[in-house]
Amino acid sequence: MSKKITTTLTQLAFGAGTALGVGVTATQSIAEEANWSGYVENATYHRDGVGISKFRNTAQAEFVKPIDSVGRWHNVTLNGTLRATYDGVYDINENEFGKNATEPYLGSNWHPEGSATGGPFLTAGVPFPCENDPSLCRNLDDYMDHKERDARFPEFNDELDFIRELYLDATTDLSNGDQLSVRVGKQQVVWGKTDLFRVLDVINPVDYSRHNIYDELEDIRIPQWMLNVEWRMGPTKTFDDSNLSMVWNFDKFRPNNLGTCGQSYRILDAGCFFSSYMRLDTLPGAAFPGGANPYGTAVPIIHDVKRPDWELGNTQLGLKWEGVYGDSTFSLNGLVYRQQLPSLHFRPLAPGIPAPAADGVFDIHFPWVRMIGGSVDYYSQTMDAVWRLETTYSNGEELPRDTNGHKRTDMLRYVIGFDKNQLIPALNPNRAFLISAQVFGQHILEHESDMPDFEDNWIATLLFKGWWQNDRISPQIILAHDIRAGATAVAPSVEWIPDDHWKITLGANIKFGGDETFPWSVNGNQPDTYEPLARFTNGPIGVANQEDEVQLTVRYSF
Repeated sequence: MSKKITTTLTQLAFGAGTALGVGVTATQSIAEEANWSGYVENATYHRDGVGISKFRNTAQAEFVKPIDSVGRWHNVTLNGTLRATYDGVYDINENEFGKNATEPYLGSNWHPEGSATGGPFLTAGVPFPCENDPSLCRNLDDYMDHKERDARFPEFNDELDFIRELYLDATTDLSNGDQLSVRVGKQQVVWGKTDLFRVLDVINPVDYSRHNIYDELEDIRIPQWMLNVEWRMGPTKTFDDSNLSMVWNFDKFRPNNLGTCGQSYRILDAGCFFSSYMRLDTLPGAAFPGGANPYGTAVPIIHDVKRPDWELGNTQLGLKWEGVYGDSTFSLNGLVYRQQLPSLHFRPLAPGIPAPAADGVFDIHFPWVRMIGGSVDYYSQTMDAVWRLETTYSNGEELPRDTNGHKRTDMLRYVIGFDKNQLIPALNPNRAFLISAQVFGQHILEHESDMPDFEDNWIATLLFKGWWQNDRISPQIILAHDIRAGATAVAPSVEWIPDDHWKITLGANIKFGGDETFPWSVNGNQPDTYEPLARFTNGPIGVANQEDEVQLTVRYSF
């Protein structure tokens, strides 16, 4: 429950108002009370065979500061969200996670040892390379260069992520009766309504190191400094409502956080792959042209991260037109942005020689992507349910290949969703259950046989949720199944709200699958090869197949 407390945000409000270019006088009502709310939370997870995998303690405070009217602008508010996290797993279970946690071989947390993870090929990943390996730290600079302290206190970094959101809202009336609404500042801009996986919702990058794909997107999107302008045209002759919005992401580009090697959650185990080596220096000279081994030391997988600097030409821009027509809401979207997942560009030893350069196999790039898409939500009165469709077509994405490093290809993605509140009297005659089902599809238009991803694939999800005792007890189950990878996640939980402040959630997260292999040409296409390419084939569900957990979360809201 929120409560009002008196605060003085006058200076912040003045600065934000000035940013709108409208000016603020001392006599205006910028000293009104702010509405504060927030929570403190402990999330303790126990992983089968590992022990404590999360001991995350979070304090979050949110405020809304009304400023009333400023010049011709009204409904002016300053909004903020502050978050501080301490994850004690690095102190409680330092044998499994942290800078001193080593693994017997690369990928030992999700597959048996294969021929590519022994002998002359891939070494185990170096945990927190900036604590243990200065050369790797330099190569991964500005991307996966987190230290153990950064994982322990993730918001206290150079990007000041403890200021999770800070933006100014304002609205002005146009002469024709339309309205222009502006939101400027650090924020999340949400396109689409999917859970777990994203189709249209790609403006903000995501922090998967917090809890893989399983936390609410609201909690793991990485807010960015953006300008979001919305022209509200209201009803027209054709549409019941119509809006046109423009999003300008003028922040420095940030990619998705995949989790550094040594963290308890690292999606696709990419962080450990990026901090591993190829032991080419152990091969006999006869294996190379000329009969001499050109490698004096092991070769790091990553040579450099080509993360774009901030400049006007590197900012990102999106447009959306949305409206309401009868029982349908729709949107048409266009976005020019940077690929948020890393693309690996192979660096040859010399032109025309397929062996990697001695100082690093790949450079990481984040190419430009042009995306168009749209969505339709249709309420069926006959079924008393909502059907959802989202789709995107993108140009410029780069996917990994075995024999040729990477390839740029067009991509088609879509999700079909179904949401219904269904009364089941045998279970609860007084309260309907929520049933939400989604099927995500992906088609690679220029697929190659050596791509470690399927030309077509689908992931299905199902949420079934109920409520009892005036909504104070709420069990639910979430299922997710990656069809081509054969990987499944099952997440049952029960939420108990004893009063208006406390919420206790007990759950589990169990995975199956993750057994797909993908032959690696460097290793002679051996059939038992999981590394390094099968991580893409098995996806985020399959690669986490040994992360079965029991999870307890206790939250106190104020």
